[in-house]
Amino acid sequence: MPWDDVKSVLRPEGVHMGVMKVDAEKCTQCGLCMRNCPFKAWEEGPDGIPRMKDEYECFSCYNCMVACPEDAIFIVESYHVDKGYWVTDPHPLPAKMPLEPKDAGGAPDEWNAIERAIYERRSVRNFDDKPVPESLIRRVLEAGRFAPSAGNCQPWKFIVITNKALIDEINEGIWGLINMLYSMYGNDEMAKGLTPMVEGPPPSPGIFDPRQILGGSGAIVRRHLPPLLKAPAVILLLGDERAIPAPQINIGICGQNMNLVANSLGIKACWVGFVAALENLPELKKKLGITPPWHIISSMVLGYPSFDQEGIVPREFRPVTWFREGADGPEIEE
Repeated sequence: MPWDDVKSVLRPEGVHMGVMKVDAEKCTQCGLCMRNCPFKAWEEGPDGIPRMKDEYECFSCYNCMVACPEDAIFIVESYHVDKGYWVTDPHPLPAKMPLEPKDAGGAPDEWNAIERAIYERRSVRNFDDKPVPESLIRRVLEAGRFAPSAGNCQPWKFIVITNKALIDEINEGIWGLINMLYSMYGNDEMAKGLTPMVEGPPPSPGIFDPRQILGGSGAIVRRHLPPLLKAPAVILLLGDERAIPAPQINIGICGQNMNLVANSLGIKACWVGFVAALENLPELKKKLGITPPWHIISSMVLGYPSFDQEGIVPREFRPVTWFREGADGPEIEE
């Protein structure tokens, strides 16, 4: 594929990172917003009030808002791209809190326990050193084992790692690969060599989404956080390549069960997709005992949070298209 056909993927234009601001009158300078930003987009200003750095990546996860005990952080502008391959539709999408619940008759209602668990769950990236008891890890695994799957094929296998030396070895292996990819991406001439990764098979342009390559990969390369987030427990989620129709969606369902159960047990979790890089580290794969038809799809890290990192934050709201009984055609929400 010619470079001109993929240039807009690897050299995006019109990217606007999220813009957040702190209300100086409310801020107590606790620093939790800076700690809870996965990309380390914040710094302490000369007056001690956190501010966004001159150069930063922010993909509007709003983790800074969740960590702030004084509700001092507000959104100025959400992440969006206004042209090119990565254009958001529309740009920017409005960030909205959950719509108020209503019962079957349309009257105001209350969120039930499951709804609240879903809305308040956040990806946690700051953990205590305290180990996670194996009895609790087993409960998380069982939640995944009992997930629904296409054709009941149950195409999952789990590898649990609590050995710190092995976790460090995996971190360094992933860092090496991500660093190489990031270096190539940052060089105009070398970036052309990434064209095969865009066109496939299977095509994988998503790894070059600006939020991923600039934010996630950039944070790893700069060693703001190791790939496995200093968590005391790691669960690798393996998928069977023979799955109906493929393992990814089944692993997603399985992992979401695990994530919610972990949260309910007082331990917290975060998805880490960077472990897919282990597919290109044969010695580590061999050490972990991973052989076909099994492949690393994703992973989940577990631990006790070092501070409160959960709560409800706004999310992008895309209008829903309805085809209602008796209507002449589609109705799109305003």
